[in-house]
Amino acid sequence: MIAFLLLLLACWLEAAADDFPCPDEQSRQLLAKIRELNRVHPLGKATSGYARVIEQASKRAMDDLPLRSACRSLATRTFRTNCAAYGYECPSPGALLMEWPAQINDWIPELKANVPALGSCPDAYIRTDPKLPVLRAKPAVPREVIDEKITGWAILALDVDEYGKVVNAQVTSSTSSQFTAPALEAARKFRYEQELVGNRFVAAKSVSATIHFSYWLLAEAAGCSISRE
Repeated sequence: MIAFLLLLLACWLEAAADDFPCPDEQSRQLLAKIRELNRVHPLGKATSGYARVIEQASKRAMDDLPLRSACRSLATRTFRTNCAAYGYECPSPGALLMEWPAQINDWIPELKANVPALGSCPDAYIRTDPKLPVLRAKPAVPREVIDEKITGWAILALDVDEYGKVVNAQVTSSTSSQFTAPALEAARKFRYEQELVGNRFVAAKSVSATIHFSYWLLAEAAGCSISRE
């Protein structure tokens, strides 16, 4: 009986993937190009390459993950290069980009004004959550979201207790109401590094968190074989 049910599930996934256009070689090549550009220094030698990727990825829904990666890389590297001019104390050269505080969020309008390619980037592809979880849960994608190919994001406010567990979650904005339930379910499974103040751990209120429902996430849920390499 179990073997029969597994066979039915496999057939359903195969059929779902057949109906859902999986990310193709062009999408994978765009991601590979971004990884290549991230290794190019100084930034001036890579800016035009990021711009071409953003222009190309903006034309197809299935390329929203490469688009977000290119927007994020270009904006973050631009901010890092110009952080002193923006009045921000620049981090040490060895600091990881994802460890930065979220001052970049305050400069999104200026970044877009100074870097034309970023004009095609949604703010949500540039902004950084001030406190990053050490454990993230992937949201479950509702069947109707897959069928309708609805992509976008949800931004949440989370209350985190002194142990780093999410004790309350609320969606503050989203591009689709259908993201609310799966975003809340995933966010409640997030875990954060405990925050030490003085000699004790403390809770944190209204921690901002962004959950993206990319085309690639939908494709994986539809049964596509996903590899970002």
